[in-house]
Amino acid sequence: MTDYDVIIAGAGTGGATMAYTLGKKGHSVLLIDRKQKDMIGYKTCGDALGSHHLKALDSLVNLPQMPKGIVEYDIAGIDIIAPDREHRLRMAGPTTSGFSFNRLKLGQWMLSIAEDAGATVMASTRVKRLMFDGGKVSGVKIMEEGSDSDKELSGRIVVDATGAVGMLRRQLPESSPVERTIAKEDFMVAVRDIYETPDYTFETPDILDIYWDQEQTLGGYIWVFPQGPNRVNVGCGLMTIPGHKKPQDIFNNFVRKNWDFMKTKLVDIHSGGGIAPVRRPIDTLVDDNFMLVGDSGAQVNPIHGGGIGSSMLGGAQAGITASEALEQNDTSINALWPYNPRYMESYGIKQASLDVFRWFLLNITNEDINFAFKKQIVKASDLLNTSKTGKMSMGSGEKFKRLVAGVGKVPLLMRINKIGKIMEEVKAVYAAYPDSPKGLQDWKARLVPIYDAAKKA
Repeated sequence: MTDYDVIIAGAGTGGATMAYTLGKKGHSVLLIDRKQKDMIGYKTCGDALGSHHLKALDSLVNLPQMPKGIVEYDIAGIDIIAPDREHRLRMAGPTTSGFSFNRLKLGQWMLSIAEDAGATVMASTRVKRLMFDGGKVSGVKIMEEGSDSDKELSGRIVVDATGAVGMLRRQLPESSPVERTIAKEDFMVAVRDIYETPDYTFETPDILDIYWDQEQTLGGYIWVFPQGPNRVNVGCGLMTIPGHKKPQDIFNNFVRKNWDFMKTKLVDIHSGGGIAPVRRPIDTLVDDNFMLVGDSGAQVNPIHGGGIGSSMLGGAQAGITASEALEQNDTSINALWPYNPRYMESYGIKQASLDVFRWFLLNITNEDINFAFKKQIVKASDLLNTSKTGKMSMGSGEKFKRLVAGVGKVPLLMRINKIGKIMEEVKAVYAAYPDSPKGLQDWKARLVPIYDAAKKA
């Protein structure tokens, strides 16, 4: 007899959503986190969430309405700003409207709804290792704060929601179909501060600013996210490719010197740093008695590194699938497999397409970006459509207009057209995600030439 139906390691947004989903269905769930209970939710974050994610979650698992005290300011849109800082594109639509929130309060609320649904929470506890029985995951070894010995807990399903490091994922045997490690080039590293700005007032506090500068933040960006007229979340992130700069150096030597509000009186609210995977989802999110949720499953937007909404979607889909498997008394990889196509359909297809787009963004110059913004070769509607659907396309008449505008930069236009086609190719492959583990290797082989082409586009 097992101790729990499901053991979830990590009480972040993905893990808590899964615990809530399973608890509502009457399953015994243990949600473990290394932080003290009253600090769960306290972490480095952009502190923003699109409202469309909550609508999807309400439809999937009837997520309760978020209390007003969590939301600190409504967001109407996002401005993407060129390196010259003279040209910007405003994105305003269903995928860019939402709100900024208090991250700790959000985490505490999600923990409370999981508990209210019936989940057991074990805080101040480290999940140290996976346990195996007959080569299959059977539970975890934990160490509670203040204890000097490990404790073993058995579960019919164990969930790795430990974050970007994927601590449990990395302990799977070599024979597992789950990718145990993520390449360094597929991570973003970031730092950020939150300040009160008593002597500086943000003119458009409902608009988030993202600054694009390939010389400073190659494969990333600088963000200025107001949280009201006199408060801001500011930071920078970049891909961990060979030779990358240190984000703290960029923050100190560039951000502090080039933004007016940084030169005024600042009241430091919180400082921190972190990493996030910025790639397509892990190719399979399940194995026998084992599932991945959130950053450990690379359920993160590859362009901006945001993962709250997508991890909550992952947690909901994982919870639905795990419940079905438990009711069938079968927690094998075959029974858990539907989680894969469900996540791919809800977010993974778009995520994979944006991963292709990430490589295109990595390989263009500040000069190209400034020119494209100035001549409107790239428009806000393009970026909005890409963020919403993972598709980058335009009609033949529009292509001709931009070709005329882009005289002198024809190679750039050709590359934009090429990357659009590659994005469609990868979407087609993800739309045909295999319906059983038997098709996984052939499916993965189809991705190799597509991503090779994307990195060269």
